Amino acid sequence: MPFPWHPPHAFSSAKEYLDHYRDMFLEFCGPEHVEELFGHFPTDAQVYFTHSDLLPGNILVDGSKITAIIDWETAGYYPEFWEYCRMHDPGLITPGWGHILARLFPGPRREKEIRAVYQIVRDLH
Repeated sequence: MPFPWHPPHAFSSAKEYLDHYRDMFLEFCGPEHVEELFGHFPTDAQVYFTHSDLLPGNILVDGSKITAIIDWETAGYYPEFWEYCRMHDPGLITPGWGHILARLFPGPRREKEIRAVYQIVRDLH
């Protein structure tokens, strides 16, 4: 997250992560908006090291072989839903990417989570 919203320490759980950012958003948004944003996420999600911006523009390929993943500036430890939602960001989808995501993540898209992460990132920037 951009300055001044860097967390003071690593979070031990997704709940701690969500509580920190929920409290931060309450400083400049109404409680209804904050609950609408943060109420869609599971508090028991695992936390993993992720790229946090794994989109076609950051994946270099040679033919069908991935040769590099670039742009690691937002990488960090995030709840498991964060990368999934960022990969499905409606403002960053490129032709063909939706087809790849459907194969990687079979089943219904988690639209409420995707929209909430999109809104959180938009609000912070």
